[in-house]
Amino acid sequence: MPNKKKVREEMALNGDGGRAEGGLDSDIVISGLSGKLPESSNIEEFKYNLLNGIDMVTDDPRRWEAGIYGLPERMAKMKDEDLEKFDDKFFSVHQKQAELMDPCMRMLLELTHEAIIDAGINPAQLRGSRTGVYIGLSFVETEHEIPNMEPSTINGYCLTGCARAMFANRISYTFDFKGPSFIVDTACSSSLVALSHAYADMRAGRCEYALVAGVNLILKPIFALQFLRLGIVSQDGACKTFDAAANGYARADTCAVVLLQRRSQRSESTPPYSMFAPIQDGFKEQGVTFPDGRQQQRVTQRDVW
Repeated sequence: MPNKKKVREEMALNGDGGRAEGGLDSDIVISGLSGKLPESSNIEEFKYNLLNGIDMVTDDPRRWEAGIYGLPERMAKMKDEDLEKFDDKFFSVHQKQAELMDPCMRMLLELTHEAIIDAGINPAQLRGSRTGVYIGLSFVETEHEIPNMEPSTINGYCLTGCARAMFANRISYTFDFKGPSFIVDTACSSSLVALSHAYADMRAGRCEYALVAGVNLILKPIFALQFLRLGIVSQDGACKTFDAAANGYARADTCAVVLLQRRSQRSESTPPYSMFAPIQDGFKEQGVTFPDGRQQQRVTQRDVW
């Protein structure tokens, strides 16, 4: 007699009785995590800042002069050293290429390596594997510099270092991944849609592992001015979601990478950060547009039923 509780758990987590298309185990987990965020060089520092109530939205004018063009003085910025430092030799990138490589791409290379290590895997073990790369990305402010370059200085590396199409492909090239590799641009939902694509491809057997990233850097005041003129940026640099005082949102730097793998693949010594459990709210007394907190709570638990 099968264990009914276990069967229910697998059906809830997999959404199809525990099997994905092609008969593959679809119990997929997030096993590795890395990131650089405002005032935080890594996930641990970000966690410390959050838990200790440290405001990472600051008026430090280290990107441009405070108040220029009427821009909000407060925004969430990464540390300068997190943008500037890069070990080009470690990633087999020529110095001339590294100098013209967008800082987003440099960080993605670093954080991909860190996320794999965080999952308890040697990156060399994934070389040649069907590992997919899915990057949520909307704006690359350095690519707008290409038309303004002095023709005599152009060597072609700016194109391979700043074009958005190269971001995912550079990771696949560097780590020798053979799975799907592309960027997703759906504006604010880019990284979540990238995660959805990665999950679907793993369930369908198109890849063995998947790296999913979201990245955004605020580098140019003229670009920031576009958001201001649209009226979507908070002048006081604060998000007041669902509040009557809401007046826009605060823009922020971020670069984060997660590694997805099947639960059966991971080492028991490295417990996962999270599991995937596709689920729908169904009927709610408040109406169709309201989220159901109870379902969201259940989806984070192993026994969702």
